[in-house]
Amino acid sequence: MKKIYFALAGLVITAAALAQLSKYKDWDKTPEAYFLTPAERAEWKNVSTDEGADKFIALYFARRGGEPFRDGMRRRIAAADEQFKGRRQKGSESARGRLFIVLGNPSRVLQSGLGGPMDGQATPDTGLRDPGVESVAGGVTTVQTWIYDEDKFDPSWGLGDLRVRVALDPQRGNDEFQNASAADKAMATIADKSIVNPNATVGTPPAAGAPAASAPRPAAVPPAMGAPAATGAAPAAAAPAASVPTMPLPAAVKSALEAAAGKNEGDASFWSGTFRSSSGDSFLALQYYLPSNKPAFASGAPLKFGGLIHDESGKEVESFWEDAAFSEIAEAGRKDRALDRSVVLPPGSYKGVFGLFPAEGQPPVSSSTVSFKIDPKSEEFAVSPLILSSGLVPLAKRPGPADPFVFGTEKPIKVEPKGDHLFSKQDSLWYFYTVSNPGVPAEAAAPAPSATPGAGAPATPPAAPDASKPRVMTRINVQKDGQDAFAPFTGPADLLPIGSRYYGTGTEIPLASFEPGYYTFRISVRDLNAPRGSAANKGIERKEDFVVLMPDGTLPPKSAPKAAAPKPTPKKP
Repeated sequence: MKKIYFALAGLVITAAALAQLSKYKDWDKTPEAYFLTPAERAEWKNVSTDEGADKFIALYFARRGGEPFRDGMRRRIAAADEQFKGRRQKGSESARGRLFIVLGNPSRVLQSGLGGPMDGQATPDTGLRDPGVESVAGGVTTVQTWIYDEDKFDPSWGLGDLRVRVALDPQRGNDEFQNASAADKAMATIADKSIVNPNATVGTPPAAGAPAASAPRPAAVPPAMGAPAATGAAPAAAAPAASVPTMPLPAAVKSALEAAAGKNEGDASFWSGTFRSSSGDSFLALQYYLPSNKPAFASGAPLKFGGLIHDESGKEVESFWEDAAFSEIAEAGRKDRALDRSVVLPPGSYKGVFGLFPAEGQPPVSSSTVSFKIDPKSEEFAVSPLILSSGLVPLAKRPGPADPFVFGTEKPIKVEPKGDHLFSKQDSLWYFYTVSNPGVPAEAAAPAPSATPGAGAPATPPAAPDASKPRVMTRINVQKDGQDAFAPFTGPADLLPIGSRYYGTGTEIPLASFEPGYYTFRISVRDLNAPRGSAANKGIERKEDFVVLMPDGTLPPKSAPKAAAPKPTPKKP
């Protein structure tokens, strides 16, 4: 397996230095070390203790912005492990995994066979798990060409257009670069440019708001600085939108909302779901997503947000009339807008109608109706709605308990839904959900017996409540036009704690190998610690539809529905 830096291929760490390294032995060969510069590799050569390695690695990440960079890299590594794994190697250690982790999502991918009928054809495959290897009949080696257009990189870096050829060998179950020098040069350049705080010391906080000239662009490095992959820059420390003053609902607006009840109109995309706060209280989070390439929203003119909510008896319980507070989202060279809003109500069943208005007395430019339920606090296993997003944004400000689409309190992230669910092949799709109250194994929950009965020996204390991690299994299936787009994948969920008995997980999926079309993402989440036969043990399913657009940004044609098979003609007696 070729190393990321061609010039350092002969570098050998001395046996004396390795002798005292146990926890971090061979760390420099792991995916976490892909951004090491030649100078840093020389420094690592002299590290001889685990304590020294701890300091070195802390400094390595501090130079690159600290925990946001580290978290983004880990998400990229997890995505690569899932998508590019072979029979004999981890996905993050494959050639494509290294490209994806260091350079980001390619502009496009071409696939061809070596001397076979697929030469020169764009890949027809769709899917998440190694589509190139699994789709080639007869074990024929194929070549994927990962193409990075010039605009993926900062012009001052001098990388220009980049084409990296990767040979996929289905018999050996691995892949390797065919033009390693081009890949090594590009990755070495990105590694050098990833350093945004060269004078950092251990404990230096992340450099918030680093100048754009020195900070890596989001398409070139993992979205660790708070920028969604391949969609343009986003703030490194975006804060939740400030609350806006609510005014009484004007009679004309109320009449317009009542008339719109039960309808979903307009070009804006509305999305909502019930989530829980850090204290376990449920609330509704909603979003209006306004793409700037739609005529109704191209002007970016100020809008008003109105809402009217009734309980199941028909009684009005809440209303809103306020200036619409939008956040800006960089999307394919555009500046789209999104309005995020939380609705906090007592437990119960409700129906709300919401709208965006140019002004009082004018009809809404978009209105949407949703029925929702606010559940009381519960100890039952629960799975949140599935969010499909273009990126996860680390926040520098501690969030409020019911800030919309914000998860965690100590290291909060905002998962901005892609409300219109429209993605290009250059995008990455993130899927994110939360899990509440997963079960604890009986052996971890039960107190341990005394060390020596009688004799006054102190009893062994019971295990701490968080001593045993949740055992949650997921089954993922992506369908295109109602048919499986790839073989369903089953594996454990990589859960991160975001509150008491509250966990979140998200994974990035590059869409470069997806053909334009209409997809459904399905995931079943099982609690393996729940009683056998219970709903939690059988699995709770969540699903969301999404669209991969045509290269020109238009919607793909819909497949014609399959004709029903003709009924057999009954035989005459």
